[in-house]
Amino acid sequence: MPTKSPKKRGKAVAVPPQARRHVGRVNQKMIDQMVRMRREGFTHADIARRLGASERTVRRHTEGVAPQLVHAADETRVDLLKWGALQMRAIQQRWHLTVTELDICMKRLRTVVSELDDMTIEQLERDPQLRVQFLKHEIWPPALEKIDDLRLNQDLPTTFSRG
Repeated sequence: MPTKSPKKRGKAVAVPPQARRHVGRVNQKMIDQMVRMRREGFTHADIARRLGASERTVRRHTEGVAPQLVHAADETRVDLLKWGALQMRAIQQRWHLTVTELDICMKRLRTVVSELDDMTIEQLERDPQLRVQFLKHEIWPPALEKIDDLRLNQDLPTTFSRG
């Protein structure tokens, strides 16, 4: 009877505990989160990164779960930059801003949005009240300050009186 030769294994490399991203097994709560996120339209890679699992694990547990399609007329999620541009245009008309002043506002909007993380952008795209607060507190005040500085340099009246 032939003897089985032992399988040759490569050298085992010890992985330090801090290098391990996920230690333990996937539980039902995590699977439910994976399914929910997949239905919301997250990619397998996004879900894996956010939950600290491998993309393969996410694929295995969300097999057959497709992202829900949103009807084109359904405004549950908007393009943040497009929405902001429309708001800035309305502000331009109300405050009689010049094209240069509108440009200041648009540059501020693009700069701030580009610095946001994906999850914050997602929340802003889904929540209209949060978008308004974002515009009122993060975009408009610094842009208005630059506009007033520009007007002061050109000896034009500012948009508000400085105390």
